[in-house]
Amino acid sequence: MLLYNRRSFLILATALAGCGFEPVYDSQPIKGLVGQIQYDTPSSRDTFALRDQLERRLGSTQNAKYGLAYSISVGSKRAAVSFDGRAYRQQLTGAGKYSLRDLSNNQVVISGAVDAFVGYAPTSTTSSQAAARDARARLMIQIGDLIVEDIMFKSDSLTQ
Repeated sequence: MLLYNRRSFLILATALAGCGFEPVYDSQPIKGLVGQIQYDTPSSRDTFALRDQLERRLGSTQNAKYGLAYSISVGSKRAAVSFDGRAYRQQLTGAGKYSLRDLSNNQVVISGAVDAFVGYAPTSTTSSQAAARDARARLMIQIGDLIVEDIMFKSDSLTQ
């Protein structure tokens, strides 16, 4: 009985390998965009961190085929509050909008919006400032990754 199960498993694995099986989350569509995107000039510390993450994931070039415009907004709220009103946890929420345009005709080919959130714990004044800066940097990394994922899912039409 055990030998029969092994044989059926091996036959199934061989058939699956021979049928052209490909993973669902393949990165092939995005490979055509790597090194082909020119980014808008950053206007703040947040947009600089966002652009840095986008360049890490998608590369940069001087002779780009596409241009990526983006805008972000960041909000803050207290997430854990004590009975005396002191915040033990802050939550940053961020929203990013982007549009990828073909530079030859300046037509938007992909656009979208993403949102994310991160949290940090404010304690003393100095450490609260450092934690807030770190949280903003993490938020920009997260928004950048979400933009790349969104472009990856929508870019199948560009590479065909």
